[in-house]
Amino acid sequence: MSKIFNIPAGIPFAKALAQSLLHEHEGRPEDLADILILLPTRRACRTLREAFLRENDGKPILLPRMQALGDIDEDELSLSIAGADGAQTLLDLPPGLPPMRRQLLLARAIFQDETFAHGFDQALALAKALGHLMDQIYTENLDLKDLAGLVPEDFADHWQVTLDFLKILSEKWPDILDTLGMIDAADRRNRLLLELRDFWDAHPPQDRIIAAGTTGSIPATASLLGVIAGLPNGQIVLPGFDTNIDDASWEALGETHPQYGFKHLFDTLSMTRDDVTLWPGLEIPTICEDRKTLAREMMRPAESAGEWQKLRHNDGRLGAALDGLSLVECDTQQHEADIIALLLRGILEEDAKTATLITPDRMLAKRVSTACLRWGITLDDSAGKPLSHTKAGRFFLLIAQACEQTLSPVALLSVLKHPLCAGIDRSALEGLEKTVLRGPKPALGVDGLLQRLRDYEERKKTTYDSIRDFIVQLGEIFTPLLDVYTNHENADIKTILHVHLQTCEALAGDDGQALWSGEEGESLASFLSGLLDHAPYFPQLESQQYTAIMQQFLQGETFRPRYGTHPRLQILGQLEARLIDSDLVILGGLNEGTWPPDPGHDPWMSRPMREEFGLPGAERSIGLAAHDFVQGFCTPHVVMTRAARVDGAPCSPARWLQRLETVLDAAGLGAETLTQNDVKAWREQLDAANSVTPASRPAPCPPVHARPRKMRITNVETWLKDPYSIYARYILGLNTLDPLEKQEDAALRGQVLHDTLEAFVTAYPDELPQNASAILQGMAQDAVEAQHSDPEDWRFFWPRFERVLEGFIDKETQWRNEARPLKNEIDGQTTLSSIGGDFILYGRADRIDAIKGGDHAALIDYKSAGQYSQKGMRSGDLPQLPLEAMILEDGGFDGVAAKPCGYLGYWVLSMNGKDTSLIDDADIVQHTRLSLENLIARFDDENTPYLSLPRAGKAPRYNDYEHLARVKEWAAFDDQEDAA
Repeated sequence: MSKIFNIPAGIPFAKALAQSLLHEHEGRPEDLADILILLPTRRACRTLREAFLRENDGKPILLPRMQALGDIDEDELSLSIAGADGAQTLLDLPPGLPPMRRQLLLARAIFQDETFAHGFDQALALAKALGHLMDQIYTENLDLKDLAGLVPEDFADHWQVTLDFLKILSEKWPDILDTLGMIDAADRRNRLLLELRDFWDAHPPQDRIIAAGTTGSIPATASLLGVIAGLPNGQIVLPGFDTNIDDASWEALGETHPQYGFKHLFDTLSMTRDDVTLWPGLEIPTICEDRKTLAREMMRPAESAGEWQKLRHNDGRLGAALDGLSLVECDTQQHEADIIALLLRGILEEDAKTATLITPDRMLAKRVSTACLRWGITLDDSAGKPLSHTKAGRFFLLIAQACEQTLSPVALLSVLKHPLCAGIDRSALEGLEKTVLRGPKPALGVDGLLQRLRDYEERKKTTYDSIRDFIVQLGEIFTPLLDVYTNHENADIKTILHVHLQTCEALAGDDGQALWSGEEGESLASFLSGLLDHAPYFPQLESQQYTAIMQQFLQGETFRPRYGTHPRLQILGQLEARLIDSDLVILGGLNEGTWPPDPGHDPWMSRPMREEFGLPGAERSIGLAAHDFVQGFCTPHVVMTRAARVDGAPCSPARWLQRLETVLDAAGLGAETLTQNDVKAWREQLDAANSVTPASRPAPCPPVHARPRKMRITNVETWLKDPYSIYARYILGLNTLDPLEKQEDAALRGQVLHDTLEAFVTAYPDELPQNASAILQGMAQDAVEAQHSDPEDWRFFWPRFERVLEGFIDKETQWRNEARPLKNEIDGQTTLSSIGGDFILYGRADRIDAIKGGDHAALIDYKSAGQYSQKGMRSGDLPQLPLEAMILEDGGFDGVAAKPCGYLGYWVLSMNGKDTSLIDDADIVQHTRLSLENLIARFDDENTPYLSLPRAGKAPRYNDYEHLARVKEWAAFDDQEDAA
């Protein structure tokens, strides 16, 4: 009786296994319960159960017992090891150490090491990496204590430094485990497998045992397979073994070859390829045989690559292998995701057809899931997602980050606008955002928010009680957790976490029901409950490390939804896809570094060190990835995809695609036949418009009564250069919002400059003090602090700002010989008559001075940058100061008598700036008045449109409404017409 069987690549493994066993026990299905099937993973067990259900048409049936070797269950194992001796063996085995506790204990050992000089959050990250190394060591049945003698003298000195650090594993960790009376989970898994091996070797079971779908890459598993092969009713079913590989290639197999794992298994079991038999009842489609032939040639080792020269004389099987096989090379990863989504959507047009995307690239999987939403298709990635990326996990972390950043606007709004934040007043939140949070970053904490509100109320000369009450409410919610972060003394994790949870539930409202409900909430609650159970293993923490620690734990916790997956479409990782059955298989992300993965650099051991210690080479992961690729590649209908660029960086195609091209060229077939498909054209047509009608230049003509009758001086220039902006702002009421945490820019520095000069000139209207420069710089420091500006940015800018202030003192000293200050930052207005009714012009003058020796006044406007000319003032391109002069002549400034202007000056206070002024130009004010009256009268005609940028050469310096006017669309159209 054969002991080792094979289900070839391309054949649905679970379906073939279930079909054969059902057919074998036809008429007596109850006998299936006497079979024990050992599978690689729990997911493989679920897949096989579903296969039995489908093949039995959904009818009830007693299934075989199924056990996952990769995550062996002690209860299941106890059924396999019968009798008192076997039970006692299991009872004597120390319990396994939970993963979180292991990470914490390792982190504490690292944290307490005298050579470690970082926080506990960094120790946790390092502990995770060490845990991964430990799992590899246990998986290979090696001993941690052997690390001590690993590095001989001929290795580089820095490896000895690494080994000294690894004494945490070789010396300290065994003592920690002995104290706890526990062992590592991977070590316990191996021991359980070996106990099962020994028991079956001594007491061969009478029931039929089938080890299916495993390649024995874990030594303990391979050892168990050896015993199973010797049992009277034992069978091994291999996935995708190539029985036709030639002898030369077999002898030359390296770790990167998909068949290397089988060769290693046969060597371990002292078996040969001739011992393998085809699993009974299989009907292998011709296309699968042809595809296997092509895959065999693609994966041929370099030592036998000379056989490719004979491919031109092949019997046509390579050409037949291309049926149902295609390759789509995309420009970007988003392009690739769109293509895959179209393929998945297309399969739904065929009754009962199924499709599977197999990819190790989780970002590609996420993009595909998002792309499918346009058709209402919800797909879940079988690999799950970090708990930190769930709605509940993100809300939990955002609250910690907001308190860590002492309620900075971006962090605070991220919390308050989260959908789970239901315990707040949304209307008050909108007011808080507009009045307090936008613009330059306020001072930290609740007090900073209240101070910013007081400043806003002072400017607007009104009160906002509802917003103040809302800030106070937020203070009551956040203050306990804020106090934790501002108190730099060490605290225990349990105390911090309890305060954090109280804040979360207060913001979520209804005692946190929305936060803890649903699968995501339950998963977060379960995780936090486990974390509280492990609180005694945390050291005393600095509060500033708490957020990073929570981020690490939640990032490492995987959330997988239990329900809601699509019945016919799925996204799987390589491991999950090994036993699947689909009508269409899409192999996505076929780039070097993704599939196959980059072996990377082992931070703990060099390649010779790994080999000497007994760990597998880094290339083994490539061999496993190659095996998974071949399993999917040999199915009847396959689409392979890759992106030429990912995140803007060029990518190389996977080595298997390059080998495929080489093989096809050698066979005279040409790889271009693989790319001849319509799917790219589908994507182009998906959002293509039958015709494109570019937008015309907007020219709205609102009724006269809707047009503005009041305007600020600074907006008249905009009115002249872009009337559409006036329409959007005054008629549509679309006001721009400042960005959150507005960074230091020319506008903010200009505001600081204005505030400084206003304070100085107001304080010294008559004579300048002896130490004018020092006083002015002190006032500038006060203005910077009042703006709560970033001190780091100002430290960079300050030397230049000092020179600007010194230049102002020089200018002011000369100017005081000609005039003296009257008013600073003064508001004024005047009224003009028009056919549409009175029109009010208002604005603020930076400074009005009295010119000595006459009844004339001087108007001065401070500028921190820009180009200003007398020609611009005369032509109307720079109307601000002439309009202020018009208000002054009309007596429109409070406390200043009507005066003619003898001086209009833009003082450009930059390092190389020179003032631009008009002196004794009596005509300019009258000319400006007439021009403004004509402009008002023109727009009092309802046929006059508010055009967007009527003069291309006179565009405003800043345009907040360019996107609404769709300037780039119609401007490009106009350029095309001009060119034509």
